[in-house]
Amino acid sequence: MSFFKVNTESAAKVEGGNFINQSGIYDVTIKAIIVDTNDKGARSLNFYIDNNGTEQVIYGGLRLDNNDGSANFQANTFNKLCVVAGLESIQDPVEATLPIGKAGAAKDVAVLPDFEEFDCKMRVQMEYSINSMGANIGKIRESKHIKAFYRTDGAEASEILNETEPGIKLSKDLVYAENVTYKDDLTAEAIAAWIAGGRDASATPTAATATPKSSFGKREFGKK
Repeated sequence: MSFFKVNTESAAKVEGGNFINQSGIYDVTIKAIIVDTNDKGARSLNFYIDNNGTEQVIYGGLRLDNNDGSANFQANTFNKLCVVAGLESIQDPVEATLPIGKAGAAKDVAVLPDFEEFDCKMRVQMEYSINSMGANIGKIRESKHIKAFYRTDGAEASEILNETEPGIKLSKDLVYAENVTYKDDLTAEAIAAWIAGGRDASATPTAATATPKSSFGKREFGKK
């Protein structure tokens, strides 16, 4: 009997270092865009990405619709991504199997087939607030909001459409790339302490004064 079976596939994975948990502009590969629809019919997009060998899902990255059926302001960010990707229309979602469950378990999700292994630059801004519902009501919530996309050469949607010099908008955005949003009276110091403590969801924030008031054809991911 073998004392220990060496798993070279597991050992080859990059651990932690490139996990996006800070505001910034990153060179990423969009492996898939996952579509979620709530009970009101409002659609939101989760981004399954690879950042220099580290895979993660950015949940709630963009919201396309409000609950009343109107377009959410973040829909324009997705519109700009489509321009960056050279797309004029987007196909309906299809079902795919992605390794995004617990411990990399396979999970069936709805994805946009036009976005698979797409390389681009992506601006992410961290936001910290207080949960106003659910099991963690009154506790700190960490969110990642996608603010912009750029082509690999730095071109933003307006520069592509207007055929102007690529990278000008990116150079301006870099000035604000590390900005963080703090809500509900949270402070940078309080969040730094919370992160140092392991992002304990059960921890009560000391810096906040109060709690604020489809059917798809299935395919295996990676197969055309």
